[in-house]
Amino acid sequence: MNQDNPNTFSAALNTTPRRAMPQPALILAIVAILASAGAWLYQQNAMESLKLELSRELANNNKLQQELRQSSLQSSQAQQKIISRLDIQENKQAESSARQEALNNMYDNLSRGETLHSLAEVEQMLSFASQQLQIAGDINSALTALNNIDVQLAQLNRPELISVRQALTKDINTLKGTPYLDVIGITAKLNSIIDSVDQLPLIVDAGHNIAPAHQANTQHNAAQRLGAEIWHELKQLIQIRRIDQPDLILLSPEQGFFLRENIKLRLLNARAALLLRNETAFRSDLKATERYLQQFFDARAPATDNAIKVLRQLQTHPLAITMPDLSASLAAVRNARTTAERANP
Repeated sequence: MNQDNPNTFSAALNTTPRRAMPQPALILAIVAILASAGAWLYQQNAMESLKLELSRELANNNKLQQELRQSSLQSSQAQQKIISRLDIQENKQAESSARQEALNNMYDNLSRGETLHSLAEVEQMLSFASQQLQIAGDINSALTALNNIDVQLAQLNRPELISVRQALTKDINTLKGTPYLDVIGITAKLNSIIDSVDQLPLIVDAGHNIAPAHQANTQHNAAQRLGAEIWHELKQLIQIRRIDQPDLILLSPEQGFFLRENIKLRLLNARAALLLRNETAFRSDLKATERYLQQFFDARAPATDNAIKVLRQLQTHPLAITMPDLSASLAAVRNARTTAERANP
């Protein structure tokens, strides 16, 4: 083994050394190494810069995320506040709606109560107007009552009263087209004659009420006046009159009283016939009264003559006038009242 080592060393010494690398190649190698080192350094710098940039971006992102979280938290808090306010507002609105509904219900109840009260009054007014229309035939009073009712219903301004006002309008137009009979005026004339019957002079009493036709205003002394008075008394004691019915002279004061009462009764019957629209009985009583006045009373007296003229004029009035009964308006009012009572028990 020791022999082999010297041989090996000798062989190594005898080996021909390699030829050295040429100079340009060495330069290129050095340049390459430097370039690689520069590239590596640049890459390291770039990596560091990128790391720094990424760190800054990450920090910014973290900060932004934190700000976003803060903003989101603030938004959530603001949203919660808004939701709370909305809930409060909704509660207030619900309370306001409930109060408004309660007020509306109270108003409706009051309105229905007022409507019921007004309809009750209207029904009474219509019933009274209808009765007066049938009994007295007073169209003007009935028209006034219906117009007042229409104004009262218009002030209520309730939609359910439209049908009532339509019925009132129809009856008002019907009344306006109805011929007018002045029952009150005719009744007043009959009452005037009734009141004057006791003062009308009978034919048998007419001579006692005749005043001297003429008295001389030129009597110069008491003797002439005394003579004129004596002559007048003599004429009163002796009178010559023509009476076509001698039986009239036989009328006693008691008979005259009953005659006047009979005339009053006839006139009262005529007044009742007027209210009942009984034209036949009305004219019959007026003709009988006229005949009594002409037969038993002094027609030359102004009061008697006027009474006869009034009786003749009254006989020309037609009484057979059909008066409206206002049934349509009454039915409409009663229906509206029934409906209102059902809606407001």
